[in-house]
Amino acid sequence: MAITEEKPESTLREDVVNASLEKVLARHGRVDLAPLPSDLSEDPLNWSSFRKNMLLALVAFHACLGPFSAACVIPSFEDFVVDFGITLTEASYLVSVPIVFLGTIPLLWAPVSKRIGRRPVYLVSMLLSSALQLASAYCTTYGTLMACRVLVSVFICPPQSIGASTVSEVFFVHQKGQKMGIWALLVSVGSTIAPLIMGPLVYHTGQWQWTFYFLAIINFAHFVLYIFFCPETLFDRPERSKIGSLEITMDEEINAGKWYTPYTSFRIHSTDPWIRLPLDVISPLQFLLKPTILLPGLAYAITFTYTNARQKYLLNTQQVGLQFVAPFLGALLGEPIAGYGSDRWMQYRVRKAGGEREPEWRLPFAIPGFLIAIVGLMIFGVQLQNTRAGVWNVTPDVGSGIALFGLQLVTTVCTTYAIESQPGHTGQAALMVAFIRQMYAFTGPFYFTLQFDSMGTVNACGLLSGLIAIGMCFVIICMIFGRYWRKGEEVTNDSGDRESAIAGILSDEKTNARLCHGSIEFI
Repeated sequence: MAITEEKPESTLREDVVNASLEKVLARHGRVDLAPLPSDLSEDPLNWSSFRKNMLLALVAFHACLGPFSAACVIPSFEDFVVDFGITLTEASYLVSVPIVFLGTIPLLWAPVSKRIGRRPVYLVSMLLSSALQLASAYCTTYGTLMACRVLVSVFICPPQSIGASTVSEVFFVHQKGQKMGIWALLVSVGSTIAPLIMGPLVYHTGQWQWTFYFLAIINFAHFVLYIFFCPETLFDRPERSKIGSLEITMDEEINAGKWYTPYTSFRIHSTDPWIRLPLDVISPLQFLLKPTILLPGLAYAITFTYTNARQKYLLNTQQVGLQFVAPFLGALLGEPIAGYGSDRWMQYRVRKAGGEREPEWRLPFAIPGFLIAIVGLMIFGVQLQNTRAGVWNVTPDVGSGIALFGLQLVTTVCTTYAIESQPGHTGQAALMVAFIRQMYAFTGPFYFTLQFDSMGTVNACGLLSGLIAIGMCFVIICMIFGRYWRKGEEVTNDSGDRESAIAGILSDEKTNARLCHGSIEFI
């Protein structure tokens, strides 16, 4: 007896109309979106691609300026020794001490921005950072310069905590890997492009003060761009169940504001009392107990710290800066593969699983990154040991470039996984990943020199490569046990089944069947 397949009783268009998703379909060409946007024009998810990507570029570059500002003085160490009468080790503290504040102070900015919004925090951050960078150029003692460096780190670090949250507030889940990868790329390359730019600048001007003049100009220009291209991304998205008819949706849109409202309005976004701010500052630390954040965070931190290990061998300030060309190019080439590639990999796994989605499926894409980083680090160590001091040799730089290429795969995948594993706490997850990285990287300068001197370059790089392999094991453990940990934490994965984003509205089984097999494109 032939079995006839039951046909849906309604058309795709009728299902969309019944679910009040006409505007979503008209704006985005699809309705299988997570999170599901509202019908309001000022909803960040409904902004134009130019508006979203311009904001992403500004926030990502702002995130880059944190590690950039920390590493910008590396080519000037010997100048500080002469001008301030300090040792080379003391000069290195002008880098390592700001790293601590770049890792800890974002804990403060996250709850502050939750109360007053992202835009005011970004604007204040850039304006005060510009003023403090200018003040750094006029410091005449080691102590005053250190104080200015610390204050710069305090005010320039907000995107280390709220940058990932901004990305999540503007882009959909299926775009998150690529967009988060851009943010992660600029965070990674900040410490490499700073000496690359500042080395020739200090060499040709003969003044370390130009490091801070340059940064003051850049920060102020960024502040001006924020005024015009950084709208508020915190948005109280109404529940779809409350927008049951076109009349209610139109009333909400009329009362909500105009397209320029996110640029001009200022309001308190959270009713949390300010007296709770100290508790809110330390509360994200509890996420360090979650293995789905701690293990990928450590894996990323270990790889980040050891692929950025450098040794100077009798080079002038310009030559020191030029040593960072290869790492920059390696990271730049790695990011398109890391972001776009991991998203495509996830799309393949989702299609293969019939629409089901698990964050752990992204992690295998990081394994080649660890292996490439280890290969690059060993090439760097072997070739550096065979290089005569004071004689430039490109082969160690090739190893650095390969290592940074691998690092970018690790960075994007581990960061995105930690965020996806905590869909209800994306800001806290990103903050803890950055916190782990900064705290781990802070320790490096205290033992790198001793380690390389006592063990030799090859043996030291071999040890660091072994530690990177341990970081790879952390990711493999998450691949195996991550799903069970998340279930035990009772965390709802809102980046799971993509149809679940509209299941509450399209609860009718036949309607869901029509949407899944209709003409809407699934990515």
